[in-house]
Amino acid sequence: MMWSRTNGIRDDKGEIGSLIILSEKDVKRAVAMKEAIQVMKDAFIQYARGDYVMPARNFYQVEDEDYFLLMSSFVKDVIGLKVATSFPSNRNRNVPVTQAMILLMHRKTGKPLAMMSGTMLTAIKTGAVSGVAIQQFKQDAKSVGLIGTGQQGLYQLLAALESANIKNIYLYNRSEHKIKSFIEQFRRLSNSDVHIEQMGSVEALLDKSEIVITATTSFTPVIPDVPELYQNQDKLFVAVGSFDAAMRELPESLFRSATYYFIDSEDGKKECGDIIDPIRNKWMEEDDVILLSDILTGKRQVHLKSNEPIVFKTVSMALFDTCIGYFVYHKAKEFNLGQKVDLSFMN
Repeated sequence: MMWSRTNGIRDDKGEIGSLIILSEKDVKRAVAMKEAIQVMKDAFIQYARGDYVMPARNFYQVEDEDYFLLMSSFVKDVIGLKVATSFPSNRNRNVPVTQAMILLMHRKTGKPLAMMSGTMLTAIKTGAVSGVAIQQFKQDAKSVGLIGTGQQGLYQLLAALESANIKNIYLYNRSEHKIKSFIEQFRRLSNSDVHIEQMGSVEALLDKSEIVITATTSFTPVIPDVPELYQNQDKLFVAVGSFDAAMRELPESLFRSATYYFIDSEDGKKECGDIIDPIRNKWMEEDDVILLSDILTGKRQVHLKSNEPIVFKTVSMALFDTCIGYFVYHKAKEFNLGQKVDLSFMN
């Protein structure tokens, strides 16, 4: 059973053993960022072909800004279910804002295949999606700026290093004291001596960066709504954090300065404020909001001007989680990772 780079996911012939439980450490050992980017590129092509089933994801408000999410998809011979939480309130508890578990089951028999840490896999996957966009639009970039230095930011930078010739990283976070530990974590994760600099303002970060990544859970734009910052600029903006209709990271003037707006999911037009608001308020024409999958498969052709920003927004989807989860499952079997558990009803 070999991974296919043409259809993005292997066919399983029904050879089902015990349930495999994969920890965060197992997931990290099973997939490198370079592999994850390729898996996501294949998943984008799968999405463009429509060869999957993906029910609408369900959001439930737990309390204030804290949410619980259920996401599922059926791809080839696997069913994937992701159970996730987004708890901004965890910032004060030294607990990750985003946490998740992913369950894989065989599509023909319904038998469980694996349960794995979705927190780590979500961070890797989301970084890899951004990596696909960076490779497509700004592979020659030498600098990247990151706004929001949580766990997701670590893997965004890792993907940027893998996808472009990055020499300089610029960081901004409202809580400045968190940046030192973030840099230490990133050095350990990346094993890179790339130049990293903390910036005193978002404006200073924008001035230095060819790629700007926002990885926050903000409900209001985290970069200034100042048209002059985006005019006659060919920066790539990658927005990662917002996933709800009330959430926004990007300002009106950025959208008005761009000709096209690239997104990863059609569902984002109904779910995410960073996509809903620009279309509803006519900051972008809906026809100019384009799926990245359509660019990758050649369904849409665009001419990007050299003096205007490129904007990409990822809200992700269950299809991506299932594809990366299934890849990790097979790598875990190959390298004998995780713990195997026999469930009584499987005997």
